[in-house]
Amino acid sequence: MARMLMIAMLAGVGFAQTTNPPEGNSQTARGIVPSAAKDSTASAAIVAPGDTVLTIHGICSLSQRPSPADTEDCTVTMKRQQFEDLLGIVVPGQGAAAAKHSLAKTYTDLLAFESAAKRSGIDTSPQFLEAMEWLRLRTLADLYRRTLERESSSVSEEEIDQYYREHISQFEEAKLRRIVFPRNNFAVTDKQEFEKRILEIAADIRERAVRGEDLDQLQREAYKALGFDGVPPASEVGNRRRNTLTSEVSDDIFSLRPGEVSKVERETYSFVIYKVEQKSTQSKQQVKEEILSEIAKQRLETALRSVTGSFHAELNEKYFGAAPKQ
Repeated sequence: MARMLMIAMLAGVGFAQTTNPPEGNSQTARGIVPSAAKDSTASAAIVAPGDTVLTIHGICSLSQRPSPADTEDCTVTMKRQQFEDLLGIVVPGQGAAAAKHSLAKTYTDLLAFESAAKRSGIDTSPQFLEAMEWLRLRTLADLYRRTLERESSSVSEEEIDQYYREHISQFEEAKLRRIVFPRNNFAVTDKQEFEKRILEIAADIRERAVRGEDLDQLQREAYKALGFDGVPPASEVGNRRRNTLTSEVSDDIFSLRPGEVSKVERETYSFVIYKVEQKSTQSKQQVKEEILSEIAKQRLETALRSVTGSFHAELNEKYFGAAPKQ
């Protein structure tokens, strides 16, 4: 288990470099003879958890100190359950043949380097001990975070119902049309005068929209009056929820009844007039996955704060310098 933990920590570095298959037609990675390139569920099912799935030849422990002639007799084996436990740590959620083969090759390479490193004495060096302490801390933190993620994602139907009732306004949507007045015209030198002209035209266009004139026709007239040569955007916007609009605009929009027209709204790059065609509320079933995700996210953030919130680092500014601005 200690060796598996060490490999799991180091594989994060090496695994990413071995995810591509070898060039050419050969499917034999160095030190490994794969059973089949295709990951068949049927064939995997007949391999028991205790069956050996990986045998690596030529790897010997330091105490054996084999001569070059004896290295072929030194083997390391891994059973299916051991390999899949390691696979779940290194590449969680992946069981495809490519991931299995890549991990097997990485594992083999790392064992080879481990043997060579031990012979050189690196395993007792201060640098190695410091590196292992850092990797131990990071691995424990990663595993615990995954535990918190799993726990946070366990959300009951009752909790989803409660969230939906308490945040029902988030799931309101309005079917909108709009008329857009771009605020930037590179042919204009006086920006302030141009914006004043926009607002004058927009006020007139809005009054005509309130009277029920066609918004696409009004959009074309607005573009022409402002000197834009391009094709104006279509007035159809589709359904929009509050969180897809700025807070000020969404408050205005959702205060309107179907058929009503908004005031001239100031947005980042344009002035916009909206018309509400209809309003509705999405059903709980439509937003269930969104709610589940949001509850899990909030729970995880709370759990993470509970872990780190009571810790505070004091830095020596003579060494670290002033803290960077956030």
